[in-house]
Amino acid sequence: MTTTAKPIENCWKITGVWGQEARLSCQKLHRVIHCRNCEVFTQAGRALLERDLSSEYKVEWTEVLALEKEEELIGTISVAIFRLEGEWFALSTQLFEEVINVEHVRNLLHRIPHRKNPVLMGLINIHGEIGLCVSLKELLGLEANDPIGEKKDERSAYKRMMVIQGEREGEHWVFPADEIHGIYRVHPNAFQNVPVTVAKAKTTFTKGIWLWDNRQVAFLDDELLLYSLTRSVK
Repeated sequence: MTTTAKPIENCWKITGVWGQEARLSCQKLHRVIHCRNCEVFTQAGRALLERDLSSEYKVEWTEVLALEKEEELIGTISVAIFRLEGEWFALSTQLFEEVINVEHVRNLLHRIPHRKNPVLMGLINIHGEIGLCVSLKELLGLEANDPIGEKKDERSAYKRMMVIQGEREGEHWVFPADEIHGIYRVHPNAFQNVPVTVAKAKTTFTKGIWLWDNRQVAFLDDELLLYSLTRSVK
């Protein structure tokens, strides 16, 4: 013979502090002040925690715990993925300092007179510190790519300015990106050789390419990138 569990009394919702019937009041409130101090409320909470698990709950968690856990490989690196024109690139997250909305820096960018270097866009004020604003598109030799059917406002909606550290302490480089995906973790084993069809300038700065979300992402050599930027603005 089985016995049914005694239903949990929820007097705190009727005559207690959470009760909807204002004309009723619990006689114990003058002693315990609040329902959470009452033994009825405490016992109800204990009964809730100690109740038997349903068969559906047991089956669900049995399946979850039975799944093989995916272990992160040693040597996995953290990168930030971003887009320049129609191509995707990645740099080590250790290099990045912040991402800024393009609208916030338009008035902070100052062109340098008598400088026709296509890589150097000008000087930019970032939180009171002067940084060099550069074009990675020019450095990598990327061609302009306007997606068919996409309006100018739609293209600029994702644009951001990315701030990275320079080789020297306190040095900042700022460059515009057409779109930023965010942080991603990748293992070097996923890297493939750079195809011969890739532009020579891009190949020079690329350590390896891997497939992400059906897109090819080029992992850039940050040391060579910073060295080349320094040389290009002198």
